[in-house]
Amino acid sequence: MGLVAIRTGDFAKALQSLQEADRLSPNNPDVKHHLGRTYYQLNNTERAIALYEEALALDSSKTDVHNNLGLAYMSLKDYDKARAEFQICIDDLTYSNANMSRFNMGLLEEAQDHPDKAAEFYHQIIAYSGQTPASAPAYYRLAYLDYKQEKYREAVDFLTAAVRQNQEFADAYFLLGECYEKLSMEDEAAEAYGRCVVIDPSSIRGVEAQRRVRNIMRDYVGRQ
Repeated sequence: MGLVAIRTGDFAKALQSLQEADRLSPNNPDVKHHLGRTYYQLNNTERAIALYEEALALDSSKTDVHNNLGLAYMSLKDYDKARAEFQICIDDLTYSNANMSRFNMGLLEEAQDHPDKAAEFYHQIIAYSGQTPASAPAYYRLAYLDYKQEKYREAVDFLTAAVRQNQEFADAYFLLGECYEKLSMEDEAAEAYGRCVVIDPSSIRGVEAQRRVRNIMRDYVGRQ
């Protein structure tokens, strides 16, 4: 709770500075954009959307604004509007963060229970990114889709690719541990959970990974 309060306090301070900047430069699309992002972080999504639209009215070439506008609509579950904004970003051949919008589009399709459509976007990211750290989140989401369908071996393959591209990907190691447990591969599960603990020991996920390692070890000793 303390951390949330600190972050909220930081955003509140940023908001004051941006409001002053907007007062001094009311036709600056970048200030409107940053104001919108700050309101979004403060959970005032409607105000954020209004400011994003003001920014685009001032400069329609700000593709990043379309991506953030899509995120705002998605948080309100207005999926059609969110999809339209992300598509603008994907179609903009000059936009360097198009894979971020593809990832958001994949999350949108997951939210609407369209796993096959989501997978298409994640595969596109991998095709554009190649075997680089940028592809790791897409591999993770593909693994998660397979995990939900109880396709654990396929999920392991995707997760192995994810951690190959990003060796500090704690979420991927945790899900890898879960898949190995489902496959009754306790040694591999313990190793994956252990890697998660090393990377992120104090988080809720890290603590849970420690518990699972202890359970695996206890079960192993019980079988001796």
